[in-house]
Amino acid sequence: GVILCGVILAESAVLAYSWYTRQHDNDFTCVASLSQHYNNESYNVSLNYMVRGNSGVINMNGYSEEDPGRIFNRKISFTLHRKGDLNYMVSVKNIKFPDDNLDDEVLSQYEPDFFVFAGKEIYMRILKQRNDNYLFMLDSIPTYICNNISETR
Repeated sequence: GVILCGVILAESAVLAYSWYTRQHDNDFTCVASLSQHYNNESYNVSLNYMVRGNSGVINMNGYSEEDPGRIFNRKISFTLHRKGDLNYMVSVKNIKFPDDNLDDEVLSQYEPDFFVFAGKEIYMRILKQRNDNYLFMLDSIPTYICNNISETR
């Protein structure tokens, strides 16, 4: 009886751990740096993603190369639904920090509306690479590499 109880407890612990790691296997934190171009202006952009379960936060900041005083600095919270490597993301809240002096309409010329306004959706393919970094794709076009900064387990 005692041995059977021990086996059942051990098996339950293994199953619980397996379920937990599978649930959190898609969690990640990463950073991407890129340049966005529109007409005669370019913006240097930094994106810091933190994804946990079915939600996440992006810290997005950057500045104009032509006029470094034009700055954006935002935090975007979002919900996430995954189907394989395809991610349906909806922005929930978009917070502008005090040093952000770029109008939403200007920023939306460089970035998808998901990054600028609350309640906007985007489909992104996120492919984990062999080196544990992530390739982000829009419309099957590789857009940027996000370097993994997750804590190792």
